[in-house]
Amino acid sequence: MENALQRSPIISKLTCGVCYNVGGEDGDRLSNLPEPIIHHIFSFLETIDVVRASAVSRKWRYLWLSIPYLNFNVHNICSNPLERWSLQTTNEKFKDFVNWVLLFQNGSVSIHRFRLSCLNRVDDYTFYRWIAVPIKLPRSLVTCESLVSLKLDFGNREHQGVLNLPTCVGFSRLKSLDLQHVEVLDYNLFREFLSSCPLLENFSPLLENLKMDSCCFPDLKILDISSNSLKSLTLERIEFGGDELDNYKLKIACSNLESFNIFAPLLPDFTLESLNSLQNAFIFLETIGEYMEAKEICHRMSKILNGLRDVKVLKLSCTLYQFLNAILEQRSYFSASFNNLKSLILCVTTAEWTVPLIIRLLNHSPNLEVLTIYFDSVISTPKFI
Repeated sequence: MENALQRSPIISKLTCGVCYNVGGEDGDRLSNLPEPIIHHIFSFLETIDVVRASAVSRKWRYLWLSIPYLNFNVHNICSNPLERWSLQTTNEKFKDFVNWVLLFQNGSVSIHRFRLSCLNRVDDYTFYRWIAVPIKLPRSLVTCESLVSLKLDFGNREHQGVLNLPTCVGFSRLKSLDLQHVEVLDYNLFREFLSSCPLLENFSPLLENLKMDSCCFPDLKILDISSNSLKSLTLERIEFGGDELDNYKLKIACSNLESFNIFAPLLPDFTLESLNSLQNAFIFLETIGEYMEAKEICHRMSKILNGLRDVKVLKLSCTLYQFLNAILEQRSYFSASFNNLKSLILCVTTAEWTVPLIIRLLNHSPNLEVLTIYFDSVISTPKFI
């Protein structure tokens, strides 16, 4: 390891007068401080200065490997004002340094803070490889009894950050949880964590709002959300394990749920139970699926309609309409009525089944008060109600 560390990027020596003679045997009070205190002091420095400080004292030689605070700033990668690097050279040297630090970082150390200030290079995905390092939530955050709202956003729609889940009980007073661009590698641990909070299965008694946007569960086959307290649920572009639609299953059982929005790339296998309090529902699908048989599509969509039959405001994407028309035409799939439906919102096209579908929906909605129709050939972006 020493040979590898010696091949580190060229880093200017630390020339801070305060640290002069600190490495001596006499009066080395800073080096003799407990390691947590030294970590706290170094947390105010940028990582490149922490690495430079390793040359000041033999006791600090490998201390930078276990610092739980990482702070990278591209503007400080060059400490010699007489050197003038091009933007490309600066960016490359900065990437080499960050990669070098992350490569030798002690994997058993939980990162408490990660700050990154870098050049904006749209075609450079190095940044997303950096943030793919598992991020662990501090215990102080997890066990904070006054925390009522938490939002975690780890990337963009193409890249998620990996969340290292805590195993301790926490989030006892959480009312709102928003997870965006989060990847969870161990779904079993995810379920244990949420049930220990507890959030999903018998949610925290106070949790009312849950949103998951562009989250990834590589080994997930069934997403089961059961709660007596949840009032609002939004699911956008959840990535499930496997490529086949048979692995894409979703169960929602929330007796007090009032608002349910889902934006999905394909038609999942829904199971909707006990949605007696549901007020608003928006179902948006990018596509039904090229390889699914028509019978299976009708079966899945009939389960959606039966689960939403008590809703008061319903909005559906136009990708559903062809099979929805066939389902309503054959009463064997769906024979009930939307007796509570007051407002129906449709984004329609000029397809031949549009008018018959509207007529059939009206026949199944005896108490409908408001019908809103938008004409559009392509619905590209969902707008939740």
